[in-house]
Amino acid sequence: MPSWKHQPSPDALAPILRAWYQTDLGRTVLHAEQRLIERCLTDAFGYHLLQLGIDSELTFYDDCRVQRCFKAGAMPPAHIGGHCPASFVQCDAEELPFESDSLDVVIVHHALEFAANPHAVLRELYRVAVPEGRIVLVGFNPWSPLGARMALGRWRSNSIWRNHFLSVSRLHDWLQLLGFAMQRTDYGFHRLPLHQASQWPVGYEQEWTRHWPGGGVYAITAIKQVSRFIPMKPLWARARPALSPLAVVKPSAQLRPRTKLEPKQVGSR
Repeated sequence: MPSWKHQPSPDALAPILRAWYQTDLGRTVLHAEQRLIERCLTDAFGYHLLQLGIDSELTFYDDCRVQRCFKAGAMPPAHIGGHCPASFVQCDAEELPFESDSLDVVIVHHALEFAANPHAVLRELYRVAVPEGRIVLVGFNPWSPLGARMALGRWRSNSIWRNHFLSVSRLHDWLQLLGFAMQRTDYGFHRLPLHQASQWPVGYEQEWTRHWPGGGVYAITAIKQVSRFIPMKPLWARARPALSPLAVVKPSAQLRPRTKLEPKQVGSR
């Protein structure tokens, strides 16, 4: 399977990304992402929810109404000591070990941006989601001040921001080609990517700011659409419509049948 670019191994990427989320700027971005995901899951329901991401320590489904929730990723939680708990599945995002049409909700937390082949991840998401199932894609917005800071940080050799810069418009095109229908797109973290941003009031971003496309992070909610197949007969196999018989008008008077004339006798008068 072709790869877009070389990505760091999950065992090296997960601790660095976890440490970044523990900084002042990372905690502020994480809080904005949690608010976006909570909005996307307010009306979610079903039997199975999957959270797919790089950092398995994070949890975004605490207030979700789905019956059974679990996580999946390349690295198990650090406090487990290498043993995967019952609610965690260690796997590759490009080859999910789940049956087709089995998951009602899937939360994808930056798994596309750090995957070797994002197309393969999206195809797997479409396969495992149930018809009318929901996926929530959370990513960094490249067309934002936070995206510009990450782009500058990619020049360092030891930088973790060598991820794919996937814009919202590009993801919309990919999802629609696969058969997803866009439900909503929310934006968060409308701030400068500075460590002092954590000192700003929590209510700085109002509810209506999630529609501004300049936010540092986005959350795309898409619904899996399945086209219904209606069998059609070929033209040569279709039966021709039978002609309905026309009613014949009966004559009003009975006609006397013509009789054979007897030959006239000779000499008879």
